Amino acid sequence: MITQADIANLIRSKGAIYAAVSLLIESMGLGINDIHCVYLAGGFGNYLNVRNAITIGMLPDMPSSRIKFVGNTSLTGAKMALLSEEAFETVQSTASQMTYFDLMGNQKYMEEFMSANFLPHTNLDEFPSVLEELSSLNNQYSGTN
Repeated sequence: MITQADIANLIRSKGAIYAAVSLLIESMGLGINDIHCVYLAGGFGNYLNVRNAITIGMLPDMPSSRIKFVGNTSLTGAKMALLSEEAFETVQSTASQMTYFDLMGNQKYMEEFMSANFLPHTNLDEFPSVLEELSSLNNQYSGTN
């Protein structure tokens, strides 16, 4: 049985994901059309229905073909680093280039999070394929074209 609390948790979770993705893209000076490939890893990526995730506003509206599932990358990477000195050095180099990005202390994140706490979002212009799909369904059920 799905409860109201389950739906509220889903909306908050998807809002947090969308807000984080949006802010990270913006912080790099990019737009969604500049992103050519998104890699989804682990159990989250393995079981995610991309079209549904876009429809509810969890992921930005982009062609599903640009989203790739890569499996359990943390386990694979750990094995590679243990078995290969070159892979271990790559891991160390990559880790040294990472930076911390505080989302909770970022006002823009909080604003985007609040906007993303609707299905799919308060700004429907960010989801043109969802609007098209909804319009098509509306026409189908109302008998118009």
